[in-house]
Order: sequence, then C-alpha cells, then structure tokens
Amino acid sequence: MTLTTQFITILSMLGGGLFVGAALDTFERLFRKRNKRSWFEIVFQLGFWLFQAAFLFYLLYLANYGELRVYVFVAIACGFAAYRALFQNLYLRTLEVWVRLCMTILRFLRKMIYYLFFLPSKTIILLIISLLLGVYKILLKGIIILFLVIFYPIRVFFLVIWRFLPKNMKIYLRHLAGFLDKIKNTMKNWMKRIQK
Repeated sequence: MTLTTQFITILSMLGGGLFVGAALDTFERLFRKRNKRSWFEIVFQLGFWLFQAAFLFYLLYLANYGELRVYVFVAIACGFAAYRALFQNLYLRTLEVWVRLCMTILRFLRKMIYYLFFLPSKTIILLIISLLLGVYKILLKGIIILFLVIFYPIRVFFLVIWRFLPKNMKIYLRHLAGFLDKIKNTMKNWMKRIQK
C-alpha cells in the first residue's frame, strides 16, 4: 500500500468518524421520545449501527479496496473525538434549526392541505347530504299530501256508503273487523314465540 493510499485512507476514516458522530447525534435528536425498553428500540439501534458499519466499510473500500489496518480504527476514533470536541455544539444548534424549520414547513403543509382540500371536501359532502335530506323531506311531504288528496274522495265515498248501510250489516262488519284483529294479534304472538 502506497503512502498516498494510506493518507487517503486516514483522511476518509477521519471523515467517517466525523460522520458517525453527527449521525449518532441526529439519531438521538430525531428519536429521543422513543421507548427505550421496547423491541423496536433494539431494531432501530441494530439498523443504525449496521448502516454506520456499512458506510465506513464502503469508504474504506473506496480508499484502499477494504484493507483493514490498525490505523483505520485509530483514525475513526480520532474523527469521532474531533467531532465531539470541535463540531458537536455547532452541529447540534444547526440540527435544531433545521428540525424546527422542517416541523414548521410540515405544520404549514398540513394546515394548507386541511384548509384547501379536506375542509372544502367535507363542506361539499355535508352540503350534498343536507340537500339530499331536504329533497327527501320535500318529496315525502309531497307524497303524503298527494296520497291525502287522492284518497280523500275515496274515504268520503266509503263514509257515505257506511252511512247508508243497514245496522245489521254494520254490526257484522264490526265483528268481522274484530275477528280479523284477533287473528292478526294471534299470528303476531305465535311468531314472537317461534323467534324466542
């Protein structure tokens, strides 16, 4: 391995250490409200560290085709320590600004979607339902009025016929109506017993 390759490897691993430090702080900031005793925490942590290891190995592969030396681990540790000592406070302040900016943009987009799409759609649907209910009520009242208008002469006709019927016929019809009511009630009670 030439000196140039070793120098590029050391620089890339220093950069990798800086990246791991920044990624660790980013991970902790974005997922700080997580439940640290759940199985998801194990999955998150495992996935995070596997990604860091894959990224560092990719850098190493680009620098020297993946040859491991002791100074590779020293360079990663130095890069991580340099990040913690020199860049962590600045990075955390910048990260907080970006997180707040992204949250503000997301809240704005959510409100915009709510007021431009969801609220008008909801209003239109409620308006259509109200119109359909109004039309239904008007049609129902119209049908009832039409029914009353059409059947009023028939009712008057039967009342006139009822007045001219002899008393014996009226008594017979009343008994027949009572008998039919008894049959109807008996059938209802029988159906209720069957359903039980």
